[in-house]
Amino acid sequence: MQFGPEDLFKSLRNKFPELQAVVLIGAAGTVRFHAAPNLSLDLESFAAEYSALYRIALRTAQDTAMGDAFEQILISNKSVLLVRRFGAGNLAVFVCGPNPQLGRLRFEIRNLAERLTDSVI
Repeated sequence: MQFGPEDLFKSLRNKFPELQAVVLIGAAGTVRFHAAPNLSLDLESFAAEYSALYRIALRTAQDTAMGDAFEQILISNKSVLLVRRFGAGNLAVFVCGPNPQLGRLRFEIRNLAERLTDSVI
């Protein structure tokens, strides 16, 4: 069964209500999809900046023999971002409030990743 990004966001949001937004960023650092009902931010700037930040972290992991990074967590005083790489350079950014259950979020995202195909993202 094929799922679209909107269906996947709704499914994940039903299982993890703390989720505030999802932004899918393409390999070129542009927004491919977003679902951010109550989040106000400049998505194009966010996508470009975060894509660059993730590439730096990825290269750092590779250059220091830490391996191939596929997930990153950023915690601020207002939100928590979990970023996961999908496919060749695509990123999915999951935005939550300040105190999410990270273990549960990571579990749900892993389950989501198993259902995705290359044609979705």
